[in-house]
Amino acid sequence: MFVATGRRAFGRWSSRQSIRRPVNVATTLQRGGDLRIPRPSSSRNPWMLDAQQPNAFMSTSTDSADLLCVHVFVTVKEGTQEAFKEASLANARASAKEEGIARFDVVQQVDDSTKFVLVEVYKTAEAPAAHKETSHYLTWRTTVADMMAEPRHALKYKNLFPVTDGGWSYPPNTTLE
Repeated sequence: MFVATGRRAFGRWSSRQSIRRPVNVATTLQRGGDLRIPRPSSSRNPWMLDAQQPNAFMSTSTDSADLLCVHVFVTVKEGTQEAFKEASLANARASAKEEGIARFDVVQQVDDSTKFVLVEVYKTAEAPAAHKETSHYLTWRTTVADMMAEPRHALKYKNLFPVTDGGWSYPPNTTLE
């Protein structure tokens, strides 16, 4: 539900501009109404991210971060899903702490539990090679080798949005579960 101020749902100006009331956004827009959604500061609403914070998730900066995004596609043998998840999550937690990694996600396909994607976002071109030399990666690679139903494969991407590293990185002092 959105809260709008200024105009009513039917496009007429309210006599009391500060009144906040729920409106149906779709109906208001269909009838030519104007939504004026307040932008409260993060101090009043702690759930909102403050765009001035260096690690705000959705940055509007035009300074581009040249990040390398790698999607690793994995299909594991039936019955090894839980063991693969356990090994991959341990690797991801350690990887996310590496200096050259902005983000390291593990996702599992909804309709086929044997399929996973590792989403690795690197800050530099050298970071993937450095990652592959870490003890946690070597342990992961050895642990999951026999679980693979087929060889894993990766696709490399260049980020377009968010354009800053702050849009990818985990917030400071975040505990990754």
